[in-house]
Amino acid sequence: MSTKNASAGLWSTLEPKLSPFILETLATMGFTEMTPVQAGAIPLFMKNKDVVVEAVTGSGKTLAFVIPIIEKLVRLKKRFAKNEIGALVITPTRELAQQISSVFSIFLKDSVTPLLKHALITGGTSTLQDDICYIKEFGPDILIGTPGRLEDLLVGRGAAKNHVNTKELEILVLDEADRLFDMGFSQSLNNIIAHLPKQRRTGLFSATMTDGLAEIVRAGLRNPVRVMVKVEDLVSKDVQRIPAT
Repeated sequence: MSTKNASAGLWSTLEPKLSPFILETLATMGFTEMTPVQAGAIPLFMKNKDVVVEAVTGSGKTLAFVIPIIEKLVRLKKRFAKNEIGALVITPTRELAQQISSVFSIFLKDSVTPLLKHALITGGTSTLQDDICYIKEFGPDILIGTPGRLEDLLVGRGAAKNHVNTKELEILVLDEADRLFDMGFSQSLNNIIAHLPKQRRTGLFSATMTDGLAEIVRAGLRNPVRVMVKVEDLVSKDVQRIPAT
C-alpha cells in the first residue's frame, strides 16, 4: 500500500477537472475550497485507484466519495438497467445513511443529472419487499444503506433473489468502516463483497485502522493508496457540515 499526503486547495484546481454542475452545486453550498481528505481522495478515485482514508467526522469525507461516485457514473454516459446498480455505499447506521442520501440529493437534481437516481436502503421504516418494489419501479443507480438490509437485498436471501444486478458495479464505499466492525457487521460485509465484481473501485473510510479492517483491505481492495488526515489538519479551519459528517 502506498501513501499519499493530502493537501487542500480550490475546487477549481482539482485534477481531473470536475463537471460544471458539480462546481456550481459546491458554490451554492458555500464550499470554495477542498478539505485535505477531499483533495487527497477524489483525484485517486477519479484515476481508478482504490483508497483507504483515515479521517474523522468533520473532515469532509462525505463529499470525498459522493463527488467521485457521481462524476464516474455521469461520465459513463450510459443508462443502467432498472435492476442494475453502479455504486454502493455501506454505512453502520440508518442515521448516517440518511445523511449521506441527503448529500446525494443536493447534487442529483433531475434537471442536471436525469440519468442518475439513488435510493436509501436501511430497513426499519420499510420492508424488504417494499425495497424490492421500489427498485423495480424506479431503478436507482446508487444504493446507500446498512449492511443487514443490503445483504438481504444483494446476496439474495429468499424473496430478494435476482432483483438487484451488481455485475456493472463501478464503486463500493465502506463509510465509518471501524464502526461497521465494532457493531458486528464483518460477516455481512464479507458476504456482500464476495457478491460484487472484482473489477470495481473501492473506498474504505475510517477514523482508525484495526486488524479486522486490515483484513478487509487485503481481501477487498487492489493496491490501495492510503490517505491520512491528522486531527491537527482540521484545527483553525472551517469544518464542512453537510450535514455533520
